[in-house]
Amino acid sequence: MLNSKPPGLLAVTLAAMLTAILTLSGCAGPTPLETEGVAKSGRQYLNTLKKVNEFALDHTLEFTADLLPDLPRNETTLLTQTDAMRQRVELLNDVAAYFDVQLMYFAELDALAKGDTSTGTARALRKFVEALNKAPDSPGITRVTKTAVSGLAGQVAQWRHSKALVKVLERDADTVGQALLMNQYILEEQIQWITQREELARQVEYREKVLKPYVGTKKLPQAWKKAWIADIKRPPTIELLEQAKAASIDMQQAWVNVLRGQGSFEHLRGTFAQINDNIQAASDTLAGEQND
Repeated sequence: MLNSKPPGLLAVTLAAMLTAILTLSGCAGPTPLETEGVAKSGRQYLNTLKKVNEFALDHTLEFTADLLPDLPRNETTLLTQTDAMRQRVELLNDVAAYFDVQLMYFAELDALAKGDTSTGTARALRKFVEALNKAPDSPGITRVTKTAVSGLAGQVAQWRHSKALVKVLERDADTVGQALLMNQYILEEQIQWITQREELARQVEYREKVLKPYVGTKKLPQAWKKAWIADIKRPPTIELLEQAKAASIDMQQAWVNVLRGQGSFEHLRGTFAQINDNIQAASDTLAGEQND
């Protein structure tokens, strides 16, 4: 006989084979691992951006305070510099709140990917994605148009996700993509703003701490050497913001990958961990310089 198995056993065997084939082909049901991966990476990414911005603000306050004594000592100078920093603090508070909305969105997306289809999760996802349309507003930040990131819904691989997840991803794909692009633009504005302010600060630092002692003092103090090296080196704040900007570009691709149901996020987590290490190292260096 071609088949000596009992009918019942044959049915079980065929069912097992069919399940295995469907699993290997990706059609057995939702595969939320990629979505969970981008949700976890998204939280790490946004927390990293918040730390970078906090470091940048603290550093900007420090070098502005160091710069003030060498500027014209009048009320106009003090008010101008103080108002500029207050406006910067207000903007960065808005940016931090915008990052927090993205954090909460990714947390709810993670819950949905793990099977939480409750009404509460659905409402939270809708609430947070609507809030993402209200990005921080500043003349220096490039606005993200709806056409800048469009058509991402068409990237959603329906066979790779559950029906509930497909529905949310198709609805939110463009909005989240726009938010991730907005993060990049925010960092670009930070780089430009700090570069402009640091240029003046570095000119004054060079004049007062490098040039004047060099031409006017026979024996140069140890502080002169540090000031000369600091003038040559690239500011750590700009370097950290550039690293965060590069990570933002990677996150935009990661979002496309999750819509397609593919990709690994281990390299992103390594990048974020390295940026956090760099923030700590830069903070330690600045703290050491302030104590000298």
